[in-house]
Amino acid sequence: MRRIAFLLAALMVMAIPAIASADDTGTVRVVHGVPGLTVDVYANAAYDAPLLTGFEFGQVAGPLELPAATYEIEIYAAGADPVTTDATLSKTVELPAGVSATIAAHLDADGAPLISVLVDDISAIAAGEGRVTARHLAAAPVVDIWAGDAPLFTAVPNGAAGVADVPAGTYPVQIVPTGATEPVVFGADVEVPEGTNVVVHAIGSLDDGSFTVAVFAIDGLHSAPAGVPAGNGGVASTVGLLSLALGVLGLAVLASSRRTVRD
Repeated sequence: MRRIAFLLAALMVMAIPAIASADDTGTVRVVHGVPGLTVDVYANAAYDAPLLTGFEFGQVAGPLELPAATYEIEIYAAGADPVTTDATLSKTVELPAGVSATIAAHLDADGAPLISVLVDDISAIAAGEGRVTARHLAAAPVVDIWAGDAPLFTAVPNGAAGVADVPAGTYPVQIVPTGATEPVVFGADVEVPEGTNVVVHAIGSLDDGSFTVAVFAIDGLHSAPAGVPAGNGGVASTVGLLSLALGVLGLAVLASSRRTVRD
């Protein structure tokens, strides 16, 4: 299993010639997890050519193949002048060759925004199984993950993630704040397809009612040769995915003998 963790290096392909070979590139997906903030994004101080404009909370962009390199990402409120205005968020982002990475802008446990770079697990998945990656990137308390009427995993904090391979199928799950008895979300039947890593990000804040999810799937990870792994692309709202993805957040612990949890 690889290490876990916003934003928007994905569309820097617009400004960088696609001259690198596959061995010199990485794959990037980007997640906007800061509520109430629509942004424009710039890379390497190219202020005359924003990489993305009007990027909204809950959206996901990618996947894109980018040259392996170090990028300076700056995020501004939509419409702000980057020459005369301080960036809302900034971070130096390194993209190694051969890596699938998620860049996420999200809230810490106290509600402060930050940028995290997270590595996706694209290793082969055994026949008959799927993979679940669950990332807690919301301003929310630690949670317990339930399947049925018992907790399978307890005290998951902000910034932590779980990764597990599970038999492909449909699972009923619940998410319950640690120490509570009522779930944040009631049980949902969640499908995990064979050979696919379903990656779920809990984002937003419970306090202001913006708690939701951003989700994407990386397919083509079957252990038998089936070409180069590829993911579902485009910029997608999480509307309609809430019940599915909140349920998926619990599946990272269904295979207890193989689960991995990292801060």
